[in-house]
Amino acid sequence: MGEHVRQKRTHQAFTAEAPAPLMKGLLLRCCPEEVLLARRTIRQTLSGYRRDVVELVEQCASETVTNAIVHSDSKSDGETGTIMLVIVELPEKIRIEVIDDGAKDSAPQIDAREDIEKEGGRGLFIVETLADGWGTHVDEHGRNVWFEVHV
Repeated sequence: MGEHVRQKRTHQAFTAEAPAPLMKGLLLRCCPEEVLLARRTIRQTLSGYRRDVVELVEQCASETVTNAIVHSDSKSDGETGTIMLVIVELPEKIRIEVIDDGAKDSAPQIDAREDIEKEGGRGLFIVETLADGWGTHVDEHGRNVWFEVHV
């Protein structure tokens, strides 16, 4: 179990000069209809940001939530489990985290298909292309797929 990171991570202490991040969490059912709720929540939460930034975050979040619904064990045994969407507003970037139950048989990966007309399989490619950084963390508790967008 480990971590996949597509950017250099830094640690920062939050002081009066660097305030703590604003965070919002949303528990989603593991079903396709929840992608719309995730998109709406992002639009509402980030309404003070430039439209292009909000649309970019919304698109990447839609891809990561959809991946969690399709590929995670959050809906095992025919039951609808849950996925957590976390929105973190930092002074210079927005970070989105999608937390699910993980999957025994698969790990997040970029699908480098040659058939660009084929439906599906391009979610993380879109995230990697649009976001300023992304990564995953997998452990015995589940999986966290995150991405960041500079504002």
